[in-house]
Amino acid sequence: MLEIEKLCPQGDEKCAMGVDKKDIITRYKMYDNWDVFVAEEGGKVAGWIGLTLKTTPEQKEKYVYITEVMVDPAFQRTGIATRLIKEAEKKAQEMEAAYAYCYIYEPNKASRFLFEKMGYSEMRSIKFPGISTYKKLDVPPEYSIKPVDTKKINDAVNLINEYNSGFRHFMPFTAQTFGSRLKFIPGYGPENFWTVRDKENKIAACAGLWDSSGLAHLYYAREPAAMKMMASVFGALSHITKVPEFPAEGEHFRVLYIVDYAFDKRQNDAMLALLKHLNNISFDRRQDFLMAMTDPEDDLLAITKKLKPQTETWNVFARSFERELPVFSPFYVDIRDMIP
Repeated sequence: MLEIEKLCPQGDEKCAMGVDKKDIITRYKMYDNWDVFVAEEGGKVAGWIGLTLKTTPEQKEKYVYITEVMVDPAFQRTGIATRLIKEAEKKAQEMEAAYAYCYIYEPNKASRFLFEKMGYSEMRSIKFPGISTYKKLDVPPEYSIKPVDTKKINDAVNLINEYNSGFRHFMPFTAQTFGSRLKFIPGYGPENFWTVRDKENKIAACAGLWDSSGLAHLYYAREPAAMKMMASVFGALSHITKVPEFPAEGEHFRVLYIVDYAFDKRQNDAMLALLKHLNNISFDRRQDFLMAMTDPEDDLLAITKKLKPQTETWNVFARSFERELPVFSPFYVDIRDMIP
């Protein structure tokens, strides 16, 4: 199955994203309820689909996230992908899910066509700003930035809950559930979560860094022409100044994800200070990028623009099994979903 996945980058002939996993199943262990269905042809694995069941914050409605659909190129255009999606939808309805959703990388026209043909609608365009951490940045001294004190985690939890209030799919945390989340997700942990306090010692911002490389590595299976051009230009400039580095085609991205972020919207500078602090941590850890996953109307985007990110887009598609789909605006991105 891992070999098949390497043959199935997400994208088109001009731009495609590949994923290199240590195994297929580990990423699913972050979820409570999940299934993987495998299609076989002539005794060989021809493809598979994964899904996980979730619930709304009020526990009034269930929904399913389709994590991945993979088909061996040797069996593509034989109806296997359609069969797998129907099998996943059947399971979703057996679990009384109201709808299913998935993410599709913007250049992946084949997946878009397949899901639209099966009744899925584009609901939201999620932005992935990537900040190149090629040099250290000056962090303003007026803020105190420290790893979270787990005995005082309530301040951060309250800020996160307030920041994400009203976002579709956001499940409010308690101190206990957030503490468990920090420890449970591989590559995360309390030591990778920071809080920012102002001169009055009030929390002004918070965010974590997640290293997902233990689960999967991303890479460009087909690097965009614009990226190749920038790499060439910066390569020439690198002899005289510090410049961003861009991974070559087939080279693993060295990325840390900015997760569980929140800030007092009256103190945007506090979040900018934290981003600069995280940039410096990424630099010290020899990582190439900081990356966030945000709704297009998230206030974080305006702040990241000050650090000149490169931005990718993944689109949310969904299909209802019962009634009209809910509004997906604004949309909360579950970091566990970000393993393609």
